[in-house]
Amino acid sequence: MTGLRAWVVVTGLIGAALFSSAAWAQAQPPLGNLPSNVPANAPANVPANAPANPPASGPLPGYLLVVGKATDRVKIGGYAAALPPIYASHEGYYLAIGGVGRGVTWLEGPWRDRAIVFARFPNREQVNTFWWGETYRAAIRKRDNAGVFSVVALEGLQSMPFEGPDAAYLIVMTASDGTPDKQALSTQAVRALNVSVGKSGGVMMTSDEPNRFTPMEGDSVFDRIAVAAWPSKAARAAYLESLDARAAQSLRQQAGLSVVAAADGVPRNQAPPAATTLPLPAASPALVTRP
Repeated sequence: MTGLRAWVVVTGLIGAALFSSAAWAQAQPPLGNLPSNVPANAPANVPANAPANPPASGPLPGYLLVVGKATDRVKIGGYAAALPPIYASHEGYYLAIGGVGRGVTWLEGPWRDRAIVFARFPNREQVNTFWWGETYRAAIRKRDNAGVFSVVALEGLQSMPFEGPDAAYLIVMTASDGTPDKQALSTQAVRALNVSVGKSGGVMMTSDEPNRFTPMEGDSVFDRIAVAAWPSKAARAAYLESLDARAAQSLRQQAGLSVVAAADGVPRNQAPPAATTLPLPAASPALVTRP
């Protein structure tokens, strides 16, 4: 199982080969439904002493982020059906799970046909116990050769993040080319995200610092993965329509690679439907940018 150099949480699903930095930079579409009068180089307007994430209280949760594309619906259905009791045995549960048009909307980057699984565990150690445990190791064989997946584990910042069917998440994955200028832009971009999310009533659920995640499966080129949450889809939509969102987007794309998805919350006990967990890609070439 190869190490993932980047990336979003849960049972195993993400994505395969990636574009080169130049190809990805050219492929970035504009963020949908945002004002059109914001210049591409709009400043983030973030003060140097802007507050960081608020201090957490209580035990910090752990998260598993999975991004993937299924190629065998039957295998994925059998795999998905086996997961709920395994999650439950480790006190884990889904915060968001779905594909395009079913709770997931891709806002930036080429992954227009990927599904997302985002799960919560009581702490970061439980993610490891779940992922490397014998029960899950047996279950994961059910999806061999059934798709392409990338999986990362993240440590939470908030002891009680928003969750449930009303909650709304934003998963932001970025990478710079490593030059000082690009790294500085990347740092400015995550600070702009952090501050603007707080202004809009949301919270950062995970760290926005570089390489603060653990690759579990797959391959990628991201060096930052951040997850933000809002108490409602309306609150997230208001943020996405704001000038702050446009400014943060501009900084991300100037810094390098930028892949962003909106994922809707699900009821705590929701299991992945066997027929819809990771659908086969829709025949829509215009919406899919392939490596």
